Amino acid sequence: MKKMLLLLGVITVFILSCVGKEGQSSGKKEESKKKVKIGITQITTHPALDSAREGFKEAFKEAGLEVVYDEKNANGEITTANLIANNFVNSKMDLIYAIATNTAQAVSNTTEDIPIVFSAITDPESVGILKENVTGISDRVDIKQQLELLLKIDSKIKKVGIIYNSSEPNSKIQVEDLKKAAKELNLKVVEKSVSQVSEIPQVTDMLIRESDALYLPTDNLVASVVNLITDKAAVAKKIVFGAEAAHVKGGALITQGVDYYEMGKEAGKIAVEILKNNKKPFEMKYKTMELGEITVNSKTLGKLGIKLPEEIRNKVKFIE
Repeated sequence: MKKMLLLLGVITVFILSCVGKEGQSSGKKEESKKKVKIGITQITTHPALDSAREGFKEAFKEAGLEVVYDEKNANGEITTANLIANNFVNSKMDLIYAIATNTAQAVSNTTEDIPIVFSAITDPESVGILKENVTGISDRVDIKQQLELLLKIDSKIKKVGIIYNSSEPNSKIQVEDLKKAAKELNLKVVEKSVSQVSEIPQVTDMLIRESDALYLPTDNLVASVVNLITDKAAVAKKIVFGAEAAHVKGGALITQGVDYYEMGKEAGKIAVEILKNNKKPFEMKYKTMELGEITVNSKTLGKLGIKLPEEIRNKVKFIE
């Protein structure tokens, strides 16, 4: 009898142990289910796009969602962007975050099922990425408001020069926006296009000679050599107005543009709604960002010998 009771006790302990392990295993499975897989595809590396990536991830951190990220950079190659898109689709990502036009086009053309959230695209409609599974944040800005700020600094400016990549759709849209805004303010636009980095030094010299101030669009090619452009402009005592803060860090005098970190964060919040609250991308129309704070490069300000009007100086964030 004692042996029988002992045997029953051993069996009971064994069963409870198995149940416990099964419960733990089940708990682990549930925990792993909570983790979502997100593919991040970025066209190239530069401060604005990097900030858009980090802002996106911060939104998930604040939402308390556990995420496994697969981060890829196409290094400016369209072919690579397409390969990344195919890889993400084959890996059955829960969501894809596309930073800039070419990467968004690649994933949009590859899947109609996986939710896609984009950022750093000027006009998503014209580049043909908007589908039922696609939404995000545009970096299109109010250029007229930017030009009005430029004229407050120097009312004698009559001609504004712009340099841009002729093969970048976003840049072409910004040129058209600049022309429209300039016409309303009785300004003339001097435009110069390039297709490769080696053309920029000579084109910049021409633009400086022919214009009173320069406007830098959110153009990846231009961003890669922003220091070269701003150094030449500073020597010629010409103001460079950047479309975003990374330009000012690169030597442009001033910007009142989009904060790419905050843009990425807003894109992240949209992604959280999709993954956490089962929202559909088509239920959330893409948005634009309001212009952020005015940022001035104090070193460039000294080089140009400009005194900012009091109404601007009181609102400015100065950086080195």
